[in-house]
Amino acid sequence: MLKPDLAPALKNYPRMTAVKTISLLSLLASVALWHTPARADNSLARVLRQNQLRVGVDASIGAPYLFWNQRTRSLDGFEWEIARELATQLKVDIRPVSSKWAEQPQQLRQQKFDVIISTREEGSLDRQLFREIPYYRTAQRLLVRSTDRHIHSFRNLIGKRVGVMPGSGGSALVDTYNKNRGNAIRVFSSQELDRMVQQLQNRQLDALILDEPLAVWTARQNSNLRVAGQPLLAIHLVVVTNQEDKSLHDAIDRALAEMRQNGKLEQILRRWQLWQTAPSLR
Repeated sequence: MLKPDLAPALKNYPRMTAVKTISLLSLLASVALWHTPARADNSLARVLRQNQLRVGVDASIGAPYLFWNQRTRSLDGFEWEIARELATQLKVDIRPVSSKWAEQPQQLRQQKFDVIISTREEGSLDRQLFREIPYYRTAQRLLVRSTDRHIHSFRNLIGKRVGVMPGSGGSALVDTYNKNRGNAIRVFSSQELDRMVQQLQNRQLDALILDEPLAVWTARQNSNLRVAGQPLLAIHLVVVTNQEDKSLHDAIDRALAEMRQNGKLEQILRRWQLWQTAPSLR
């Protein structure tokens, strides 16, 4: 088990891997855009009047979250299904708006779309600017070979070769642990998940630490791999609206509550084999 003192260090660890250096002028421009004057809340009325819920999407996020399904020639993924069901609950159409993941918060502030449903973790954005609604409790999970019965907890990773994705929660876990334990875990970081999966299968790596939906999805695609041990670093994924858009936030909150009550949310998560790994959605 991880020591409790690791939690503060991990709380605000970045979710995504891309980190870019920007000029002072760009930074000032961004601040000016984000801190817009207060406006009247007509957010829900706007969605209903336009008869569409505009959702910022980045298909490069990948399965099982949101991706372009080549077979059906349409967007797919459990987050996209949740977004579609939310639009159904609001009795409006859904409209995807293409937006790079890193740019979505700023573009939400500019009202280029109404909500973000895109692997955003609770507390990862400025709460003075944004509202959050939890819809799924995720965590970090260990992915190992199906024949390996020696790795079933984080403690078993000491001395092992462990693959992580840069900027992920798994990377945060091992980096923080190694700072306190003198690099006890041999970390291999790569953005190429397929390559790390192959290295795990070929015994070049002993385990991977991945976000829970990604770990479950990868195990489904590879019968010689399995998810091991208990969830690590549990955190909620959230729907994000602008702070001023209270009426839309409240409507989405009610819609999610209805989806829990009528079983729609469970159906979506079961379809992606994520329900059994999420004992609580709040």
